[in-house]
Amino acid sequence: MDLSYDWRGRPFDAWQELPAATREKVVAAGHEDWRRVFDRVLTFNRSWRPLRPVLIDRGRYDELGRVMDRLLELVLQTALRRATTAGELRKLLGTPDGLIEYLDDDEVLGEHLIQSGRPDVLISDGIPKFVEFNIGSEVGCVWDTEGVSTRFLEMFRSHGLDELVLVDAPPSPVDQRYRAIVDLLELEPGSRLTLVLRTEGDYPGSDNIPAILKLLDPFIDRGKAFGLDVDVAPVHWLESDEQGRLVNQGRLVDSVFRLFVCTDMPQNPGQAALKAAVEAGTSRLFTSSAGWLLANKILLTWLWDDIELLDADDQELVRRHVPWSRLLTADAVQDATGRQAELVLKPADEYGGSGVLVGHECPADEWRAGLAEATSGDGSFLLQDYVRPDRLTMDFVNVDSGEQLQAEVPYSVGQYTFGRQAAGCFLRVGSHEHGEVLNLKRAVHVTGPLLVDDRR
Repeated sequence: MDLSYDWRGRPFDAWQELPAATREKVVAAGHEDWRRVFDRVLTFNRSWRPLRPVLIDRGRYDELGRVMDRLLELVLQTALRRATTAGELRKLLGTPDGLIEYLDDDEVLGEHLIQSGRPDVLISDGIPKFVEFNIGSEVGCVWDTEGVSTRFLEMFRSHGLDELVLVDAPPSPVDQRYRAIVDLLELEPGSRLTLVLRTEGDYPGSDNIPAILKLLDPFIDRGKAFGLDVDVAPVHWLESDEQGRLVNQGRLVDSVFRLFVCTDMPQNPGQAALKAAVEAGTSRLFTSSAGWLLANKILLTWLWDDIELLDADDQELVRRHVPWSRLLTADAVQDATGRQAELVLKPADEYGGSGVLVGHECPADEWRAGLAEATSGDGSFLLQDYVRPDRLTMDFVNVDSGEQLQAEVPYSVGQYTFGRQAAGCFLRVGSHEHGEVLNLKRAVHVTGPLLVDDRR
């Protein structure tokens, strides 16, 4: 990690640094290949697709990964200053008992909880700003974003564009996650691993179980390269056999790759069987649901509370890369009302952009109502300095008409971290028809970048 790194020296998206003729050729290739590039990528945006990848300098990608890893350590350390077990941390956060499934209050907090995650990062005036951390095995879109990056790379090669600009896909997040699973669960060659997922959500296609299983066939095959015997099960397929062991359609489930959010679970026999197996220690999880506690945004307010306890380098790192965050209390409402345009109001324990109010985007009466509701309810909310996301120039195609348009849109960057190694990248490219909250339900585009080594 280099505190002197010049984030502002060049644009984060290297697109505008390419010659105009090269950009034209890339967009033309994208117009030919966009259907294949985004084939079977799940998205709420039914109308438009990007025509080119976001291009990130490899050195910048690597430095971002180092910043991410150190900030994850600092988040864990701020929790450890206050608690040693999951139960102690849960109570400090005000998380109700039973809200997080499979949680063992006696579990000791430690580095095993930061072996899987993905931050949400906004680039603002060139500087990466970590606005929240998603911590746990449930971080999504790994397969989709790797696929998009891989197919964009194939597009460059098949159209001869790699002779104009030297690009590569980021390190495989699918493979790196398998390495992290093997290491954390200490799996031996031939070990069984069951990928367990939920299918009752509102994400497009999440209820089409046959299609999901077919989509995951290549993921299962990739597991074989790591010596794993992988199968897939929706939670409701699980059950206990006569000996009380967890099984998926008769097959023993030893280790579980938990690819779902572990709150607000439907209570069905499959969920009961999984919970019993985890509590009995007969089936192990990647990852422990205690990681959900570390993802609570209250920890960002604690990190700022602890700023003077950090060494000088870490203080500078936090001030540069983490927006000021403070727990909302009744005493803070008046100041927050006056600073509406400078602040964002966020629920501490929600995800996917749910419940977020961006001060400058909403009317004053809506902001005041949001503050009043936040201070009168049972949940915790925080105020965070507003971070204006930089815009990138993106070319889009209409999926029905073939119409092309170019627009300046916000975007967010989400490197994955598995086993404390950066891999892949979940890019949310904003829709020209929506605002700055970059969540999936606002029709953002799910895509993956290419890394640039040299521009010719």
